[in-house]
Amino acid sequence: MKIVLFDSARHDRSGFACGHAGLDEYLQRHASQSIRKQLVRVYVAEDIQGKVLGYYTLSAASLRHEELPENLARRLPKYPVPAVLIGRMASERTARESGQRIGSRLLIHALKQALRAAETIGVQCVIVDSKPEAVGFYQRFGFMPLTQDGLKLYLPVETIRKIG
Repeated sequence: MKIVLFDSARHDRSGFACGHAGLDEYLQRHASQSIRKQLVRVYVAEDIQGKVLGYYTLSAASLRHEELPENLARRLPKYPVPAVLIGRMASERTARESGQRIGSRLLIHALKQALRAAETIGVQCVIVDSKPEAVGFYQRFGFMPLTQDGLKLYLPVETIRKIG
């Protein structure tokens, strides 16, 4: 398995099924357009035949100062804080059930990409808007809640550097 930039001419995504209709539809119908409009970068995990086993999207984002936890906010100026957003992440159901750890591999790849971005531009943290059933997955990697419902999570770039 390897993780590469999505290429609509090469990656057949018609059969991709992660178990969440919105995430399936995004890859099948909207990913190419989002890339063309420079809104995201889409990375896919592919097997040796080029079958898409999973994907994630990255884009630039920011957090309002008021959204930050108090311990982080007090150390930063009172204007928006730059971040990297993992907008969507999904692994194909059969790949996930076979124990290939596609989600973990995709997340580690995304965090490495965020570190690369942080070498070029200012980035304070990586954020993700999680589905309720995925919160525990992100927390195992050190993500912490930003919102009361616990679905918007963040991981400081400094933490990623320490574990990278």
